[in-house]
Amino acid sequence: MSFNILIADEHTLIRRGILSMINTMSAENATFDATHFNIVGETDSPLELVSLLSHQHVDILFLGFTLNTRRSQSPVSELDGTALVKWLARKFPETRIVLLSPYRNNTIIRMALEAGAKGYISRNTCERMLWRAITTVLDGEVYIERGLMDSLFRRDAPDSQELTLRENDVLRMLCRGLSLTAISGKMNLSIKTISAHKLRAMQKLGVQTDCQLYCLLAQTRMFDIAI
Repeated sequence: MSFNILIADEHTLIRRGILSMINTMSAENATFDATHFNIVGETDSPLELVSLLSHQHVDILFLGFTLNTRRSQSPVSELDGTALVKWLARKFPETRIVLLSPYRNNTIIRMALEAGAKGYISRNTCERMLWRAITTVLDGEVYIERGLMDSLFRRDAPDSQELTLRENDVLRMLCRGLSLTAISGKMNLSIKTISAHKLRAMQKLGVQTDCQLYCLLAQTRMFDIAI
């Protein structure tokens, strides 16, 4: 049996790393004997990705959370993250999307699965996890890396990365263009408290600067960004 695999990520090192891992599995795993995997392409561009998917059947797409986006006449060229997952899942429903993400936040994982991803793995994945991801999604099931799965379903965990209602509200109003002072007035809380909610949300989302925060919120479409 033969399956086609496509790899898309902004980093050449990530793309070639996945390719190397698949080749290593093919050489070492006896269960590959009856299965052949064709790497039909790799890209760092949303437009080229859509072109590759349009001209050949792809069984599994390993999709990086970020691609090299740019403005063009096609709105697809500006998509990455969960926004791109949602678009691709509608356009190419037969392709199983495995999202390769640096983010371990529960909210982002759930958004990716709701957008249509069939798998979610981190950049720390190994050959064994990659093999499990491939076989699981080919069987029609959803695969989440073990460590991420434990965190996702343990809502009572003391180190849970789930955003609170207040943290969500602060991020939502920031995306609407409101300042911390304006948010403070709307929520009837001190600026210090609003700032603390923002900083805790950033820590949970794994970002350190306002620029990283807005880029992440734009990629996930968690809220509507005011332009």
